[in-house]
Amino acid sequence: MIFGHGGRGLERLAGGSQPRGTRTRTATPTHWPTQRAGQETWRAPGPAAAAQWTRGPSAGLAREALQQSLLFPVTRLVAHPQVHGAQDLHHAPQPALLTANHASDLDTPLILAALPYSWRSRTLVGAAADRFYRRRRYALASTLWIGTFPFDREGDGRGLAQASALLREGWNLLLYPQGTRSHGVGGFRTGVARLALATDAPIVPVHVGGTALLMPKGRGLTQRGTATVRFGRPLLPAGTEEPHELSQRIADAVGDLADARPGSPLRPA
Repeated sequence: MIFGHGGRGLERLAGGSQPRGTRTRTATPTHWPTQRAGQETWRAPGPAAAAQWTRGPSAGLAREALQQSLLFPVTRLVAHPQVHGAQDLHHAPQPALLTANHASDLDTPLILAALPYSWRSRTLVGAAADRFYRRRRYALASTLWIGTFPFDREGDGRGLAQASALLREGWNLLLYPQGTRSHGVGGFRTGVARLALATDAPIVPVHVGGTALLMPKGRGLTQRGTATVRFGRPLLPAGTEEPHELSQRIADAVGDLADARPGSPLRPA
């Protein structure tokens, strides 16, 4: 990964300084500060997005215990997930960007439960700062149980700057290029592609199917059923690609997973 180049690509990605007289809305509370973006982002990473202990070894062990004892059993009871391609991740490079479609709040626990431990223990999840980090107790619960970090969805690049710093520390990141819960695999934004091009991080496409029926957006659990989680082969960003071209390639890879025929073998999660 191209972390030794001083962060010039990330400076362009982050957008630099704001014009004098402009006002921007801060989506994340001050006690959950996002990564500073702009000049020399790599060299002066700024404050951490959450308390460092939530990403330490003790918190990791507590998170795994909570997930295996409660979160994953409940998720499997509700969704009866079938997983394809997770075994291939053992041969995939890390750190990487896991990019998935997003239809339901069930998507994240399903993906985490499907990951091999060697990946899950080194994976953080980008969570919308304006939704999950508005209240401190919810932020702490999300960070400890799921392993989230606040991702600011504003257009000034702060969320991408924070994500890039975590990649540099060796974390895999689960991000949703659609930006919010959506139907299908359309509407991929270019932010994840810009991040991959700036850091040269490999991209693992992921498709989650069936969750929109089980827990639709804006509603709670409506029924039990079967969900699928499919992992694709890693994509490597090309230096000559534009962000919209790579974003389309990611969307196509996720779409191919969505169109995969049931004939390909699946294993229970």
